[in-house]
Amino acid sequence: MVRNQGVVNNLLQSIYSLNAKQVFACAIGIASIFFCAGIFFEQVLFFLIPFLCVGLGFIIWDYRILYILFLLTIPFSVEIYLPNGLGTDLPSEPIMLAITGISILLFITKIKEVDYSYLYNPITILLILHICWIGVTSIGAQHPIVSFKYLLAKIWYVVPFFFMPFKLIQSHLESKKAIYLLLIPLMAAVLWVLIRHAGYNFSFRTSNTVVYPIFRNHVSYAAILVMFLPFVYALRQLDIQNKTRKILLSLCILILVIGIYFSYTRAAQASVIIAIAAYWMIKWKLTKPAVFAGVIGLFLGVGYLVNNKKYLDYAPNYQSTVSHFNYDNLLAATYKLEDISTMERVHRWVAGGRMLADKPLIGFGPANFYNTYQDYTLNEFQTYVSNNPEKSGIHNYYLMMAVEQGIFGLLIFLALLIAALIRGEALYHRIKDEKSKIIVMAALICIVVSCSILLINDMLEADKIGPIFFFSLSLLVVYDVIDQKTKVVLTDTNY
Repeated sequence: MVRNQGVVNNLLQSIYSLNAKQVFACAIGIASIFFCAGIFFEQVLFFLIPFLCVGLGFIIWDYRILYILFLLTIPFSVEIYLPNGLGTDLPSEPIMLAITGISILLFITKIKEVDYSYLYNPITILLILHICWIGVTSIGAQHPIVSFKYLLAKIWYVVPFFFMPFKLIQSHLESKKAIYLLLIPLMAAVLWVLIRHAGYNFSFRTSNTVVYPIFRNHVSYAAILVMFLPFVYALRQLDIQNKTRKILLSLCILILVIGIYFSYTRAAQASVIIAIAAYWMIKWKLTKPAVFAGVIGLFLGVGYLVNNKKYLDYAPNYQSTVSHFNYDNLLAATYKLEDISTMERVHRWVAGGRMLADKPLIGFGPANFYNTYQDYTLNEFQTYVSNNPEKSGIHNYYLMMAVEQGIFGLLIFLALLIAALIRGEALYHRIKDEKSKIIVMAALICIVVSCSILLINDMLEADKIGPIFFFSLSLLVVYDVIDQKTKVVLTDTNY
C-alpha cells in the first residue's frame, strides 16, 4: 500500500515538474494519436476524447470551473425524455452528478478540513433530516424504485446548490459572481422567449408554446423569473454606485417584470406583490406573526372544508368548467370556479386529502402520487382533463409532502421553511454590514415567493426552480456562519 502510494506521489511530482512547453508537446502528441485513430477506425468518438481530456484536466485542476459552467448552463437546460419513461435535463443534470461526486470526494479526502459549523446550523440539520425521511419513506413506498430515484435526484439537487456554496462562497464578491453567472444566461433566455412571443402578438394562447424547449411550460418559466427577481434587485443595490451597471440591472428588472406579465401565470403575478409584502414583513420583524397566522389559517380552512364534507359544495359543473383562451376570461372563470386548470387542482387535492386519511404516518412513498391517486378521486370533481395525459402531480407541494411522506414528512419540511424564515429575519437584523443585509434579504424574499408558488404547484425538484430555492437556503447558512465567526463587518476591496 505504501509502495503504491509512493509510486503515485512520484508520478504526480513528475507531472508537476513539467514546464509549459513539455505539457503542450505531450498534449499535441496524445491528441495526434487519437486523431489518427479516429481516421483509421472512422470513429468520431476518437476526435472527441482529447477535448474531453482537456476539460477533465481543467476540472481536476480547479473544480470551480465546473461550477461556473454549471451556473451558466442552468437557464438553458432542456428537458429530454429517454426510453422507459426516464428523463433528464441537459446539460445541467450530468454536471450536477459530477459536482455531487466531486463534493463527496472532497468531503472524504479533506474531512479534517471540514467546517462543521455549517452542518450544525438548524437549517442544514433540518434539510438533512428532510432527505433522511425521504429515504425512510422510500423503503415502504408503493413503488420503491420510483421513490429511490426521487431520493437520488434530490441528493444531486441539494449537494450542488446547498452544500457546495459552503466551500465556494466566503465573501460578497463570490455571492455576486454566482448571481451574475445565473443572471446573464437567464436574461438571454427571457429575451429569446419575449422575441418569439412578440411574433404572436403576446397572445395568451401561445404563452405555453413560446417558452419551449428551454422551459417546461409557462408556469415554470414565470416561477424562475419571479424567484430570481429579488436577486437582480439585490445586485442593483450592491452596484448602485456604478451608473452603467445600475442602468443595465434596472433594465433587467423591467424585462423580468414584462416576462412575468406576459407569462399569464396567476401565481407568479401574485408573487410579485407577495415579494414586496415580504420585504416589509422582514423589515418590520413580522415574520413570526405571519407564520403563526398562516398556520392558524391553514387549520381553520381545512377544518371548515372537512366538517360535514363541506368541500363537496365546491364541486365544479362538468359542462361549464372548460379551458379558456382569453386571459380576462380565465381570471373571471377562476373567480367563478369554472377554470379547468383550477378545478382540476381541486380534483387532485380532494384525492390527496383522502389518501392522507388512508396513510397519514408514512404516506404512499416519494414520487408515488401519480401512480396511486386515481383510486381516491371523486366523480363529483372530475374535469375534462382528469385522465391526466401529462402525468402531472398534485399541484400543491405541501399536500404532496403529506400524501407521499406522511404528516412527519410535511412537518419536517414546514419546520425547514419556518426555521429559514425566522432565523433569516433574525440574521438580517443582527448583521451590521449593509451588503450582507441586501443579499440575506434577497434570499429571504426568494424563499417567501417559493412558499407562495408551492401552494398551487409542486415543481421544487424541477430544473431551474429547485436550484434557486436551495441556493437561497445556502446563502442564509453561509452568512449566518460568517457572521457568528467574525462578528465584524465584511469588507471587499473589489467593491
